[in-house]
Amino acid sequence: MMELPFAASFRALLHPGDAFEAPPPSLGKAALDMALVWMPLALLNAGWTAVQSLRVYETLRNGAVPAGALGWLGVDPADVQELVTRLPASPAIGRLWPWLVLVVPLGVLGTWLHHAVWDHTGLWLLGGLKEKGGFRASLLAEAQALRIAAVGTLIALLNFLPVLGAWLAWPLLLLDAYLWLFRGFALAARHGCELWKGLAATIVHAVLLGCCALGLFILMVLMARMTP
Repeated sequence: MMELPFAASFRALLHPGDAFEAPPPSLGKAALDMALVWMPLALLNAGWTAVQSLRVYETLRNGAVPAGALGWLGVDPADVQELVTRLPASPAIGRLWPWLVLVVPLGVLGTWLHHAVWDHTGLWLLGGLKEKGGFRASLLAEAQALRIAAVGTLIALLNFLPVLGAWLAWPLLLLDAYLWLFRGFALAARHGCELWKGLAATIVHAVLLGCCALGLFILMVLMARMTP
């Protein structure tokens, strides 16, 4: 009997403790498997996101500027509205597809390397690195975990459904949190460390990333308030 697409990935997500018990493949094969699964799904998600973003852009150009948020930042909404109405019309989605085909694969590979670097750093801070494997083991773990977690990109398309998408916002957010932690199972398996260290490494990654984002936000708010 033919297995349904992504059935193995869903089983792995339901039983994460058993997902990485098999001997690992080579790094090249793991990266290729990740790309073959994740890139088409990421391209589909990016296409729908682009369509929604263009609609929001046109809405802002037509006068729907969030005055309350701008006032809190110390910015005059009228000035922003005048600036927004001068922006050019949004391009047709057909003109964006070639750029998406170019940018999405780079984004997938960049995300893979980003997670590997930051999760590896988190695991190092927690003392979870062993003498063997090193950063290569983290790259392998991330590739295997992200190939499985790519089904979250498919499920995330439900967010674009009218009405139902709003009701699914919180469940999808919880799914994103689980998929973030899921990489910890692969890290622990490939580095041979305790499971809690693998999971905690992803949390350290999130905390460090959040601190950077918070610092950037505070800087932007201060710059906005200092602008005459």
